[in-house]
Amino acid sequence: MKSLTRLSLVAAMVGVLLSSFVTAAGAQQADVGYLAAVNGASTDPVLVTAGAEQIADGLEYGVDGVGTTVPAGSYDVAFTGGTVISGVAVDVAAGSAQTAVSGFGENADTALAYPIDVSPIDAGMAKVTFWNATGATVLVTFGAQAPVEVQPGDGLPTEIVAADTPVLIDVDGVTRDIATPEDSYTDVFAVNDIQEAKIAVSVVASMTDLIAGVTPPPPGDVAVPDVVGQTEADASSAITGAGLVSASTEASDDAVPAGSVVSQVPAAATMVAPGSTVNIVVSTGPDTPGTVPVPDVVGQPAEDAQATLEGDGFTVSSSDQPSADIEEGLVISTNPSAGTEVAPGTTVEIVVSSGADDVVVPDLTGMTADEAMTAAEAVGLTVEIVEDPDNPDPDGVVVSQDPAAGSTVPGGSEILAQLSPDLGEPWSIVTLDPNRLLTVTGVGLLPGSTVTLSVVGTDLTESVAVQDDGTWTARFDLSEVDNDTEFLLVQGTASDTSDYEATFKIPAAGSSTDQPSTEVVEEDSGFPVWGWLLLGLGIIAIVLLVIRMVTGGGDNGSDSTDS
Repeated sequence: MKSLTRLSLVAAMVGVLLSSFVTAAGAQQADVGYLAAVNGASTDPVLVTAGAEQIADGLEYGVDGVGTTVPAGSYDVAFTGGTVISGVAVDVAAGSAQTAVSGFGENADTALAYPIDVSPIDAGMAKVTFWNATGATVLVTFGAQAPVEVQPGDGLPTEIVAADTPVLIDVDGVTRDIATPEDSYTDVFAVNDIQEAKIAVSVVASMTDLIAGVTPPPPGDVAVPDVVGQTEADASSAITGAGLVSASTEASDDAVPAGSVVSQVPAAATMVAPGSTVNIVVSTGPDTPGTVPVPDVVGQPAEDAQATLEGDGFTVSSSDQPSADIEEGLVISTNPSAGTEVAPGTTVEIVVSSGADDVVVPDLTGMTADEAMTAAEAVGLTVEIVEDPDNPDPDGVVVSQDPAAGSTVPGGSEILAQLSPDLGEPWSIVTLDPNRLLTVTGVGLLPGSTVTLSVVGTDLTESVAVQDDGTWTARFDLSEVDNDTEFLLVQGTASDTSDYEATFKIPAAGSSTDQPSTEVVEEDSGFPVWGWLLLGLGIIAIVLLVIRMVTGGGDNGSDSTDS
């Protein structure tokens, strides 16, 4: 009974390992098969032989099996170690694969053989076969499917699943997750000995290689060597050494170093006729464009700008430059400028603001508004122009400024400049004649409108109508105005659409304008005093003549009679 129990445990073995098979498969013998062995009984290491050929020496209990390619034929597979001697007769047909598993006891049939399914599978798929060699029910779960119960001594048909589908085996609480790589074959055995339950796994890493290893190639065909990752020279040498022709093309690749093979067609191990062409793709390294645009970093902090440029593969240099407009530490410009197409790795100079330098305030007095702004901007300053309506100077120039000329201020500072009223057409002083008769005239106003003028500080005022040709004239008698200041003011308002106002300076008493009048207008003040004096003298003379004639005239007459 104990022997029967141990015999049932034979099925607890793992079936297939590819490593030794792949090595042996390189020989590509005709009429060959694959034979694997596993120690499922002896707690001592065992020697495994297949006829005169040694399969394994010192194969441990419960570990994944070992395998090799063998010529087709019949074999007595023996497991020898310690007190265990067991074996099984195995027929290995050409193109087939089997696993031999040992068991306990002295009988020759305490080892069993299990076939391996070597039929091809589609790309992206894998194979799984399960065997229950325990005395208990085993739960098998494929991916998201419901668990399947497998009774003692039973197995599951070979399952073809999508690559990387997890397979979970549960034997009395002992579990194992089984991986299913693409193109692999996995033999899963649930076993238990007297002490504990075990789950063993054997994986054939590539069904393609397994089939190729046990299927004889057509006569005369050769296997394409694997040259991926080799240098172009080594790959070409390997291809021509196999009796094939090498043809190469180039392509960029971020992962494969320049000069190494990225891919090949046909794939490695493909059987082709001698003299066939193997096309290889050789890496030129990472794909780098011929030119790249310089990014726009103007206005960014210098550190951020440098990180951006270096992140795009540029080399960065920097210089400082004073700026009244750009805050200290920010990028003013780049060279080359943003958007310029340059070669990768080009050095980009960033010009960084060091802030505004101190500048000396220029003297703006006597300048017009435009002249003052030009002078200020030339040294990095700005100007705010304010007209001073109380300043009698009508020349339209700067009469004062703040800060004063010669002061030192930060670049970009503002100068407050006061501008005197700017006189111009259509108002002008025509003449102030020697009798101080002031004549003011103008042109260009709306016909029919009224011009009103007054002499500041006096009660002199005049309103005149604008003529049809747009001209007007006003006159003031300043003979009684004795101003000893530099000038008097005349202010005027035109009631036309322009609502024009202006202020004039009048020279002090005793002065005249630059354009004296050629016509002196005399004041009509009545009969003069000297006339009255002459008239009085005349009257007196007449009176004296009358008296003389009355008094003296008689004497003259008498004398005349006597004579």
